[in-house]
Amino acid sequence: MPADPVLLQSGKVVAGDPKLAELFDGNFYLFQDESTRGTFRADPLRYAAQDGGACGRMGPLGGLGDARKYALQDGLLYFFASDDCMKAFRAEPRRYMEPQDIMPSGTPEQQEAGLAAVDRWMAWAGGKQAVRAAGSYVQTSTKRVFSGGDQWDLEETIEVTGPRSMRQAQVWRKVGGTEKDTYTNEIAVTPERAAMSSGNGKSVELAPPRRRAFERMINRLPYCILRARMRPEAGFMAIKMGEGKLGPHDCDYVTTWFEGNLTNLAIDKETGRLVQEGYVGRDESAKVWMLTLDAVADAGPESLRLPTQWVTSRLREKEGTKGPALTLRLGPAQAPASPAPQPSVTPPAPAKP
Repeated sequence: MPADPVLLQSGKVVAGDPKLAELFDGNFYLFQDESTRGTFRADPLRYAAQDGGACGRMGPLGGLGDARKYALQDGLLYFFASDDCMKAFRAEPRRYMEPQDIMPSGTPEQQEAGLAAVDRWMAWAGGKQAVRAAGSYVQTSTKRVFSGGDQWDLEETIEVTGPRSMRQAQVWRKVGGTEKDTYTNEIAVTPERAAMSSGNGKSVELAPPRRRAFERMINRLPYCILRARMRPEAGFMAIKMGEGKLGPHDCDYVTTWFEGNLTNLAIDKETGRLVQEGYVGRDESAKVWMLTLDAVADAGPESLRLPTQWVTSRLREKEGTKGPALTLRLGPAQAPASPAPQPSVTPPAPAKP
């Protein structure tokens, strides 16, 4: 980043010295002098770019930003992949700033009722033994999307082999194109490493904030929520927040929490079926909304019964968008696939006189 990030917080745009480079979350920051570098070292999270330097418009799982294109919003520093991304963010920053989940609280009675509702859902899904036996989960889907002026068939695979072992692979095939018009992107996480790679062979280590964002996305899967209920170390909480009617269903409204992830559920009071899921997240345009997902199809009852299709709506929308049908495969625990190695990073060379 060309400007001293510490001085930037006080409204001063001062060039940093390449000889005073500090690496944090995969980005190099330059400082005017040892004083500001020391201030940064004492509290880097206050001054460093959000989401490990990912583009502030595309979000932590989008591309990396260019440190020369930055904005300061509410004391938070963001980088951007392009001038258009920076312009869009500055026009409506709240639409791109994704807040962290906050641990919920409730009375002992609310917690007891919340856990009872989740256990009712688990029984409907197949029971505790079926959840324990499903040590691995694979979800695949295909949909046609419009991007960059062209139509694409997007095939996505999500694989979970453990609490901190997960993978997402996307294959983009241009409609009417050739084999050269096929692109692959992948994010893979194991307990030891996390990386994002593409079909061109490049692999980028995910900084901790980007890893957490990926884990948060995967942990919203109903499969992961049910598995967390069975893991004491996950710190699973479920709090009944109320009840009401969704279509023909009389539901308990439950907020779940584990390992920093908050998800709202609507569970049918009589059958235990998961009717709806909700959370704050990004839609397909990368804007942040309160999203609700209505389950419109389920798999099973073989092994585990889980949602296989959702209708997703943004806050106060009357009609949502039906997503692709999912194909699910569950099985015993498997060893996670390790991300490809990434060369070490070297600091920038001092500027020549």
